[in-house]
Amino acid sequence: MKNIFKAVFAVLFAVVFISCSDENTNINAEKMTFEELEKTPGYTWFSFEIDKYEPENNVVLDIKEKFDPSKHRFILFVKPSCSCPGKHLQSPGFVKTLENAGISIDKCEIFSMSSATNLHPYMDIIKINELPSIIVMKGDIPVYSVSDTVNKSVIYNPNASLKVEQALLLGLEK
Repeated sequence: MKNIFKAVFAVLFAVVFISCSDENTNINAEKMTFEELEKTPGYTWFSFEIDKYEPENNVVLDIKEKFDPSKHRFILFVKPSCSCPGKHLQSPGFVKTLENAGISIDKCEIFSMSSATNLHPYMDIIKINELPSIIVMKGDIPVYSVSDTVNKSVIYNPNASLKVEQALLLGLEK
């Protein structure tokens, strides 16, 4: 019985480890619209998490004020079925923040990727450390990584880490 338990545990551990690893290379990222993303298997959780997320209203108002549609746009790299604790909530939180700020999702390019090492059109200017990854662009230049900022804040100050809308506001101020 112990051996069966150990075997089941080993398989479960391997599945979780593989689902959060970034080992797939030479696979192209797939550009999607938000509507396509919502209908794609592996992203069924996305709309549910958008509905649940409540960004801070005062920060949303600041984002609305700082966002310049002639200068700013966003690139969102997402991973289907990512269950990495906390990180998978960044993308839906980001989309809900845009929605609440009255920023069209059309200002956001969305790429579905199975790994941070997948090939994507911005490889020459954007290095993706992990998925999801949310990049603020000013013109054609990446100026800020919302997701890297949130992830670092969790590491350095887990009790008072930044929310996605707070990091987005910092990116718009660049």
